[in-house]
Amino acid sequence: MVLAAVLAAGCSGKPRAEDAAHGGAARGEGAGSAPASAVPPSAAPPSAAPGSGGAGEGARGSAAATGPAKPAVGDLQIRVEWAEVPAAARSSPGRTRCKTPRAPSVAPTTTWGIPEALVIVDGAAPATAPAIANVALADCALSPRVAVGDRLAITSAVDRPAKLALRKRGTLDALVPGTPVPVMLPIAGHTATAALDAGAIYSLETDEPEPEVAFVAAAPGGRVTDATGHVLIRDLAAGAHAVTAWLPPRGGQPARIGHGTATIVAGELAELTVKLTQ
Repeated sequence: MVLAAVLAAGCSGKPRAEDAAHGGAARGEGAGSAPASAVPPSAAPPSAAPGSGGAGEGARGSAAATGPAKPAVGDLQIRVEWAEVPAAARSSPGRTRCKTPRAPSVAPTTTWGIPEALVIVDGAAPATAPAIANVALADCALSPRVAVGDRLAITSAVDRPAKLALRKRGTLDALVPGTPVPVMLPIAGHTATAALDAGAIYSLETDEPEPEVAFVAAAPGGRVTDATGHVLIRDLAAGAHAVTAWLPPRGGQPARIGHGTATIVAGELAELTVKLTQ
């Protein structure tokens, strides 16, 4: 209907009132200026992209998009080794109260890699934050036997109350007997917690004549070697880092310690073998 009305008006031969009033303007007459549709596109000012503020703003925006320079970091894989571990250290020192074999002092791999060794690298960030050392009591044994954290959580998995002893043992280079602090554990499913002093070494012991022992290190950035005697630390700052490896005393065997230095190159994986000595 709209299209028919327009055609009728165009064929009547009589100008409409609105045509008379605005005809000149519609044809671009009288005002001396070209209609907007006649302005060539090139004459229109260039439009800025949304959010941009000109060439200077664009340059600054591009620089901001890149962000600050990333720190120069690399990764480090450490192998802890004790060659020719004596048979006494590799043998079970007897049985637990539960009649199960006690774990040997150390269980080296066939190539003398040492699991359950503490590794501390200067400048390494904590593996987790906050770091909680979780130790469980089950079958008259503590697991894991080496843990790292700024707090200790001890969980029972036995069907009767248990009594443990927590001792502050000093530092890696100067172990002391420490005064035992009793830890009472209810039946399975209950957890006891304790805060630890930064940098100190603790032992957790079962209530037996020959106790099972787990060691806990409140060492920032500390790690524990896996079953193959390795530990991987990521995002270390480029440069030299001192490395300490420590195997706790147990099963009648003294503690062993080793030292090394790793040089980190940005974007690369460094490797270091630390040998334990008495």
